[in-house]
Amino acid sequence: MLKIKKTVVLLLTVFFCGTATYAQTQTGDKVSDKEIKQFVSAVKKVQVINQASQQKMMKAVENSGLDRQRFNEIYVAMQDPDTDVDSSDEEMEKFNKANTEIVKIQTEAEQELKKEILDQNLTIERYQEITMQLQNDPELMQKVQALIQENG
Repeated sequence: MLKIKKTVVLLLTVFFCGTATYAQTQTGDKVSDKEIKQFVSAVKKVQVINQASQQKMMKAVENSGLDRQRFNEIYVAMQDPDTDVDSSDEEMEKFNKANTEIVKIQTEAEQELKKEILDQNLTIERYQEITMQLQNDPELMQKVQALIQENG
């Protein structure tokens, strides 16, 4: 059960972590049974989209000619302004090619995620609010988990 809880929370927060601050400032209206069903339906679609985009991103790295470990090493080094990136011009060219494709994949996935959430008659903001409430409301988490398990 704990594994499912961690997975659900991770899936729900991974993509929208950039706007979590907004959701945290909301009063946290009670989540209706109808919203729970809409939310679970959206979560399932979000999970499929996230899995597909992760596979596409891994393929983009592989197609660039870098292995995933080396791509990650360069990426981490580039995120730290105090670290020099120790890579050849050829590696940087491959990295930039893969990174450009990854940004494109992420942008497309984000648009698709938003569409799927809206198609479930939830606003992005309400989806985020429910996601945040899940972290602090064990009863809500149980309801969501039960519905996920019930519907497979």
